[in-house]
Amino acid sequence: MVFNQAARELLREAGADLNVPSHDWWAYQLITGVGGVVCYDPEPKMQYRQHDENLIGSNSSWTARLTRLRMVFQGRFYEWNEQNIQALEAMQHRLCKEHQVTLAHFKGARGQTLFRRLLGIRLAGLYRQTFLGNLGLILAALLKKI
Repeated sequence: MVFNQAARELLREAGADLNVPSHDWWAYQLITGVGGVVCYDPEPKMQYRQHDENLIGSNSSWTARLTRLRMVFQGRFYEWNEQNIQALEAMQHRLCKEHQVTLAHFKGARGQTLFRRLLGIRLAGLYRQTFLGNLGLILAALLKKI
């Protein structure tokens, strides 16, 4: 990741002792949540060191997809969402109103009945980048694992 001084100061304000599953993902959530712009460059500028213990990372293989599905059933994604919510709430005073609402919809939906949970996900505007990812999100919501 490469970021400007404003993003650096925001991340420093958030603190170094964050308990989040993926600092990259959380930084993306925080920076865009305050109205920052994130640009994705699909051309790698350095080698990515993937190792066997990575919980996240290269995730396009069927083995990786099945591993993530197992993590959904085990409640791992629920725990990770809880960690992200807590970290974002600590910086909620910096989030744009629109993103405060998104966070509130998502947080509120997690403990609701099936219909309200699905409605909350929809109202929050949440989606994944792929068809299978969106199916996984719906499955996790159906099983109360978000």
